[in-house]
Amino acid sequence: MLGDRVIPVALFALLLLSGAPSPAAEEGATLAINVRGAKPGKGQAICSLFTSPENYLRQPVRSRTKPVDANGEAVCRFDQLAAGTYAVSVVYDEDLDGKLGTGLLGIPTELVGMSNNAKGVFGPPSFEKSAFPLSQSLSIDILLGEAKD
Repeated sequence: MLGDRVIPVALFALLLLSGAPSPAAEEGATLAINVRGAKPGKGQAICSLFTSPENYLRQPVRSRTKPVDANGEAVCRFDQLAAGTYAVSVVYDEDLDGKLGTGLLGIPTELVGMSNNAKGVFGPPSFEKSAFPLSQSLSIDILLGEAKD
């Protein structure tokens, strides 16, 4: 009878010593995006998260929309993110139509921002310019501005 208990106890001890992921590690990291530069109390920030050059600015892996507060700011949070490389784009949707307004030649007419506050030349910045590593919870600041042609 004692032998029946030895194996489960030994297995439990082995799992504890094996470096099995803790519940905290399994939960993932939180990314908080602090957006500044919008018109106070008007519009919304659309925050999009990308994981590769292939999906960058085409198909976000996650997206959040948050109203702009009385200070012209918004905070988007992404929880339970796996460690990796990410890039963020933010669109200031001033007219609340849920998309980036553009003019001639597709140049944005609404304010935009990117992680690392990266700027592009004749178009948006590359994934590499906007990308950052995420291995633990992080807070980043993005300042909205006009897109340049």
